[in-house]
Order: sequence, then C-alpha cells, then structure tokens
Amino acid sequence: MGAANVGSQRGGFKFGADRHSLLGAEWYGMYSTQEPVTFKREHFETAMMNLIREPNINSSVILRADILSEVDITGDREEVIVKDKECLNPEIKEFEAKKINIEDLEVREAAIAPEMDLHIRKQVVRRIIPRNPYKDAIINQTCLVLRGPEEDGPDCLVIYIPHINAEDECPFYIPRVKAVGILLHGDILSVHYVPFDNGEVLRDESQRVVRTAWRLLQTAFKHSTGVIQGYKKRVNHDQVVDKVNFQNQYINLKKKYSKFLVDNWAESTDPKKHVFEDIAIAAFLIELWRKVKGPDFREKMQFRDLGCGNGVLCYILISEGVTGIGIDARHRKSWAIYPADIQACLKEQVIIPSLLLRPHPEVRKRAPHLQHNGGLFPVKVAHELIAPATVVYSSEDLLRSPQVNVAEFSPETFIIGNHSDELTCWIPLLGYPFMVIPCCSHDFSGRRVRFNVRELEARQTSNSTYAGLVDHVSYIASRVGWKVEKEMLRIPSTRNAALIGYENENLGQFPTQEVYDMVLEDGGPDGWIQNTMALMKRSPRNH
Repeated sequence: MGAANVGSQRGGFKFGADRHSLLGAEWYGMYSTQEPVTFKREHFETAMMNLIREPNINSSVILRADILSEVDITGDREEVIVKDKECLNPEIKEFEAKKINIEDLEVREAAIAPEMDLHIRKQVVRRIIPRNPYKDAIINQTCLVLRGPEEDGPDCLVIYIPHINAEDECPFYIPRVKAVGILLHGDILSVHYVPFDNGEVLRDESQRVVRTAWRLLQTAFKHSTGVIQGYKKRVNHDQVVDKVNFQNQYINLKKKYSKFLVDNWAESTDPKKHVFEDIAIAAFLIELWRKVKGPDFREKMQFRDLGCGNGVLCYILISEGVTGIGIDARHRKSWAIYPADIQACLKEQVIIPSLLLRPHPEVRKRAPHLQHNGGLFPVKVAHELIAPATVVYSSEDLLRSPQVNVAEFSPETFIIGNHSDELTCWIPLLGYPFMVIPCCSHDFSGRRVRFNVRELEARQTSNSTYAGLVDHVSYIASRVGWKVEKEMLRIPSTRNAALIGYENENLGQFPTQEVYDMVLEDGGPDGWIQNTMALMKRSPRNH
C-alpha cells in the first residue's frame, strides 16, 4: 500500500498528515473525527485518565503502567497526588531487563501554539512495564492533561512524551515520535504527532506509526463514548492480591521457567496455554501467601495440589522453595521432565475425603477407639479373560490403601484445586485454607450436574453453567464457615474465577455437622467412592 492522499477517510476518521496542526509548527495533524462527537470534555478527560493508568488497553505488548508521580494544577495551586514512587521490585531488577532512562523522573513538556490557550492541569510521570521486559525496554513517560483558562471549558489536550533521547531508543510498543497529542477541540477529536525527523513517513498510511495514530484515535473515541453511556467494567481484577506485586512476580517466574517447560512439553495439549496459565496461578499464590502469612510464608505453610494434572504448578512452587505435594489419579507424561526431587512430590492417588470413611465425630466421642465407619463399597470391574466381577472395598481397606489419599493433612496445609473437576465442591469441606478454580460441574457423588445461580445473586451475574458452578462452590464454602474472597485471575482461560478461603472460625474442628449437612443437602455422596476408584482406570482429561 503506497502513500495515501491527504484527506482520505478510514473507518469514519479523516486522514490529513500535514504541517497544519492546530497544536503548532512542530506538530503534524494525523487523524480526526469526520462527524462531531457527542461526548464532552469531562467524559474525554475521564476516559483518557483511565488510559493513562491502563496503557495495556492500547497495546497488548504492555503489561501495565506504574504511576511514579502525579500532580494536579488548579490556577497557582499544585496538589501532589503521587511523588517519586518506586515500583520496580527486586524480582525484576535482579534480571537483565531492558531499561532506558528510568532514573529520569522529570516532567517533560512540548510546545503548544499560544493561540490554543491551553494550560497544564495535570502532570503524570508513569513507568511503562512491557509484558516481556527482557525483549522490550521499560521506559518512563510524561503524560500531560491541558485545558483552557476556564475549568469547565470545552477543549482538552492529552500529551504523551517518552523519556528517550533518540528515535532508535523508542520501544516497539509506542509510536516512533517525540510526542503524541490527542485533542478534543469543540466537538472534533484528533490525534497529532511531533516527529523525530522531517515527518515524511507520517504521510504514508501504510506505515505502522501512522496506523498507530488511527488506533489511538479509535480507542480515545470509543472509551470517551463509553463514559457518557455509563459503561462499567463487567469484570474487576486484582481484588485480593495487589496487581503490581502479582505482575512483577509473573515476570520473574516466566523468565525462570517458561522456556524449559515449553521446550520440554510432553503432553498433547498446547504448551503455551498451559504453561503461562500455571505460571500466572503460581505468581498469584505466592503473592497471596506473602500477603496472608508474611514474607517468611515458606516457613509457615505447605500446599497440597489436588488434581495436579501435568504438575507444572507444583514444579514451579516447589522450585520457588514452597513445600508441597501434587496428587492426581493418573500419572502424567510431563512428570518425567522434572528433577527427581520434584517427581518425588507428585503422587498417583485418588482422593476419598476421610469423612466418608471415618466414624461421625459424635460416634468417635463415645467410641474413640473406632478408626473407620465400617462402610462397604462395591465396585464393578471388568477383566479381559473372565466375566465382569464386583469388588467390595471396606472403609478400613481404603484408609490403609497407598493408592488412596483421604485428605488428612497437617494443620498448616493450603489446598489448591486448579480445575480439579470432581474435587471442586469437596475442597471447601476438607478443613484447610484453600484456593479453588472451578472448571466442570460435579456434585458430591462425582456425577456431572448443572447448578443454577442462587436467586439472590441472579441479578448480578449471568446464569451460565460456569457462573452457576462458581456461585455454588462459593455457597458451599460460606455455608461451612469460610470467609470467601473471589478473584478473576489474569490467565488465558475463560474459566478464571478463583475462590479463596483462609479465615474460618471452625478451623481444627472439621468435619463439622455443617459439612455433613451440606453434603446431604446436595444429594449425598453415594457413588463417590465407586466413581473415584474408576478414575484410576481412565485416561486423564486435559483442560
């Protein structure tokens, strides 16, 4: 595609890269809206401040922005909102992340035509953190919000100025120009550039830097329109763990483990999806434990990953110094790629909660010598050479079996249920702090079911199968005393709701009567043991 004619139109926006920018002699006008916009200055400014704080909206290469300083200016008065905040943590600093001028925190300015009569009202210096800071450089950037002399005037200009000194320092994720201006003038929205050279490349719509100007205008228009229409985010992230801490930890873990795991993937599934998803979950868990237990959390707790599957999550957490064990009904090919000490922590066992095999607590009070409830569980088995038969397991047999784990762990255990299928609803009943990421709906017998969103919540969420499962697991956990927190994880999966419980007045007293009542209320556990024992004969599922 060759150079476009000045004045051409694309997607409702007019292209006109020339030296007649309203902003002055240094500027090039790039794109403007063809029709008058319906939003006002206050809507535009609200949208642009959100984009300043969330630059990842404009580029998938960007992870986030850390606000290093922020100043509001009204007349002669300056209000410091944030001052010289340092956001890079040791995990990023200790590696060879690319950085350009990150010690430069001084606000930069760009010349504006005096007749525009625009004055700086807000000064922000932000640090842009790319998703891969070992490939794309971390930089600082000044963001300025300018308005007219009257606070409620119609015009507003937002300027972005990267803290770089030459065009070849410009990272991939921002346009290769000295400054970007997004202007609302009357009822016309437009994008303007200050180029590094004579600006000839800005006349060609096939150039990436020009296409970026179009996308910047499109995003500013869309988000400003959204503000006037009262748009609200459907999903709120970072409710439990601080976003900066999580993302820094994610960068750290991705640098350490992603190449080895992707290069040595032994499963038939897509390694990139599963590896990066489990890296993100590991980063979240580490920061959750640091928040709850303190910086020495490794000395205070251990984990059990129930339904650990390919073992990636266990591998990362154990390699990071967290004591733990992964348990799954079937051995996976991936386990063989891990070091011997990690393999020793991956157990091929089925989970049968002890409350199905032990006497009821009231019975044990009267007869403390009883260790099992005397239950008998017939399981049909097939054989190639003889007729199908029924094997009867006793509760005593199952308690003693090395192939069975009855989920009786030390008090400092934290349970992980990462897309753990049949175990999902059971995990809050086991009596240990937990995080469960629901995936497929199963009841306490192990049968596939559909749960509807409970009536009180129906107006706040959809009534999809997944929403019903998440709502039901949250109800189960609350019913047995957990204070439940919910986080929509930043993972490449649509099933990304994490339910977390680490506060419960009944800790140390499980199984309580509420646990037994909850199991019976949901149809009872009949068939769980039979279905669970059958898992040992099936091929493992992949998600």
